Amino acid sequence: MEEYYIQNGYVGNAILWWGQNHSGYTTDINLAGRYTKEEAEGIIKRPEDRAWPCSYIDENTECKKLIVDVQYLSNDMMLPGSLV
Repeated sequence: MEEYYIQNGYVGNAILWWGQNHSGYTTDINLAGRYTKEEAEGIIKRPEDRAWPCSYIDENTECKKLIVDVQYLSNDMMLPGSLV
């Protein structure tokens, strides 16, 4: 049975995915939820909501890019004077 990733919008060029178990959102495909067709149809209600087959995204290595998540960075590690 095909599963789907649910797109909620964008953060820059990155897709914002529904998280696992309907818990929040993420730009990290590894943390995105996988939903059945029935679940996906119940979620996509707005024009910006889209359901993508997991197999299509998982096999499309060209679209996957490394991102750096700012919430895991410490300001203490920045060059002094970088914070304004």
